[in-house]
Amino acid sequence: MKCLCFSDSHGTSLGMRRALSMHRDAEVVFFLGDGLSDFEELINDKSRMWIAVRGNCDSNAILGDIIVKKTDSITLMGRRIFLTHGDLYGVKYGLDGIKRLAVDHNADLVLFGHTHSMLEQYVTTESGGYYLFNPGSVGGGYGIRPSYGVINITDGGILLSHGML
Repeated sequence: MKCLCFSDSHGTSLGMRRALSMHRDAEVVFFLGDGLSDFEELINDKSRMWIAVRGNCDSNAILGDIIVKKTDSITLMGRRIFLTHGDLYGVKYGLDGIKRLAVDHNADLVLFGHTHSMLEQYVTTESGGYYLFNPGSVGGGYGIRPSYGVINITDGGILLSHGML
């Protein structure tokens, strides 16, 4: 199952539109906050599953007719995925909070944004391990190129990569 992951669009849906056109086979699209109104422009396509959390810059907590939470989780192909913008867990100052979140929720994959920096990390634990994944900022800014994440969930595991726009 192919998924796209976006965060921090901050006023532009152009990058998300470009990535969606390049990955027409993506079945699930995650949005990790700071640009819910940009994301809302895209969710009319009912051929995909759209999942969002709100960020610290999202003043509106409504997406269509759904109240968008600060954190959420979903299980896809037997893999537990936890989503958050990251501000609640201090990700700009380190990964300890997000790592505790992963362990507390028995997550296989934690998706977060907020830092505008791409990250893909596997953390080994006594019971196995989990992935931390930040797609960067699809809106760019701060002198960085816009980026997004690609997640492939297979019977054999989770494959993560980043795309640049």
